[in-house]
Amino acid sequence: MSDLFRPRKELVVKVWNASDDDEPFICAVNGEVTIDALAEIEEELKGEHEFSSGPGEYVYCACYDQGESDEFGNVLFRRYWELTEVSFEKPDWMSMTHEPDKHVPQTGEPCTDCGSASCSFKHNCFPF
Repeated sequence: MSDLFRPRKELVVKVWNASDDDEPFICAVNGEVTIDALAEIEEELKGEHEFSSGPGEYVYCACYDQGESDEFGNVLFRRYWELTEVSFEKPDWMSMTHEPDKHVPQTGEPCTDCGSASCSFKHNCFPF
C-alpha cells in the first residue's frame, strides 16, 4: 500500500436532535465519508431512528452495511448505515431548572448588564 493512503478509520458523526417537531441533522463528522453518504445517514435519522435520550447532542459510530441479495438479485436485506450510540449530551440551556427572571421596576439606575436606564431586567438581559 502506498504511503499516500492511510488505513480506513471509523466514521463518527455528531447529530443534533432538537425535538420531535424538528428534523435531526449532522453537525460534525470525524472520518472519511462522501457528502452523499452523509445525506443517506441524515435520511435514516429522519426516518425510523429512535433517539433514546430525547432532545440533545448525540455522537454515533457509523458503519455501512452492504445488505444482502440472493443469487437472482432479489434484495433480502437492504443496504443501510448502522449507527451505534457512543455518547449523549443535553446542554444546560435546554433544562429550565430555574424560574425566568421577573420584571424589575425601573429605578432610574442603569442596568448592570446593558447600561440602559430603561431596562426592565437588571440581570441576564441581552442588549440587541
